[in-house]
Amino acid sequence: MLPMYHKAHFDWDQLPPLTSPRRTLGLTGVALGLINLPPGQGYTFTHQHREQEEVYMVLSGRGRLLIDGEMVDLAAGDMVRVDPASKRALKNDGDTPLQVICAGAVPSGYPKDPGARYLIDDGVPNYDDIPPWCSGDEEVAERNAELKRRYLRTLEKRKKASVDD
Repeated sequence: MLPMYHKAHFDWDQLPPLTSPRRTLGLTGVALGLINLPPGQGYTFTHQHREQEEVYMVLSGRGRLLIDGEMVDLAAGDMVRVDPASKRALKNDGDTPLQVICAGAVPSGYPKDPGARYLIDDGVPNYDDIPPWCSGDEEVAERNAELKRRYLRTLEKRKKASVDD
């Protein structure tokens, strides 16, 4: 018999910038991301989803959420719902860590890849869409280009594997 609940403790002071509690909590119907951005740090590209809406819940800190080119200021206690197709990126504008829980419902049939790190694996990274806070940074552009090459190789491998099945 499966346990009726899973309990986990996360030390926010020690969390990396993005943590998925999927396996630790045994999540099957709620997608969660624990975001712990240090001061001055932010995403270097936008992303969007095919089906999943997201809700960003700010626990502490200050930041900005870029949504389809519009900058939305964030502070502790704020919640922002983002449409699946909207391009988004997050940045810490404060002097303390920006700590956010990002949650979404899991559409039927997800994850598509059983080995996916996240329960909802419909995210679409936009490596060429660099947020304004990284604009003109050649290191970011080069790193994003390498991430894009790796992402495209992964998609090709998945496509080939699904054809071979």
